[in-house]
Amino acid sequence: MMIPDLPELPEVLDQSLTALRSRGRITVPLPPMQNVDLSEYYVVDPRIEERRQYQEAMRIAYEITRRQNRIAAAQASYIDRLMQYQAERSRGWWR
Repeated sequence: MMIPDLPELPEVLDQSLTALRSRGRITVPLPPMQNVDLSEYYVVDPRIEERRQYQEAMRIAYEITRRQNRIAAAQASYIDRLMQYQAERSRGWWR
């Protein structure tokens, strides 16, 4: 009986930290991007549009908070009036 030859083992990859970190990445860094004026490519600059949307969201959030504070203050003053009225109407046990 003849023992068959073992298949060749695959090549062992480098297991150093730098090799593990650089796996799946481009080894040569890309050149830096030029300063591109986006208004040439878009009708509206996306940064300006994003800033406008953020400002609108902040305005809405501020308005919601302001209304919630007014409602809370109105409820608190209503409860204070009720408690004052109840205190004035109730008679003490000493009378």
